[in-house]
Amino acid sequence: MRLLLVEDDPMIGAGVQRALRDEGYTVDWVHDGVAAELAIAGNPYAVVLLDLGLPRRDGISLLEQLRSAGNTIPVLIMTAR
Repeated sequence: MRLLLVEDDPMIGAGVQRALRDEGYTVDWVHDGVAAELAIAGNPYAVVLLDLGLPRRDGISLLEQLRSAGNTIPVLIMTAR
């Protein structure tokens, strides 16, 4: 299963990516909302793990754009908020 991890904190992102890979998942990790938008447009992900406080484009606006475009990819929000 291929997942997209959208997380700007290097320590959190590396830990989550490592844990998921150890469980057998393929994990692509991007660090900002713009990179996430491009990754989603070009790849078939099973799920997106999304932080809300991202540089260049926040997670909420990314999610709103996905849903308004009819994209129903499952999204799990991971945030310190």
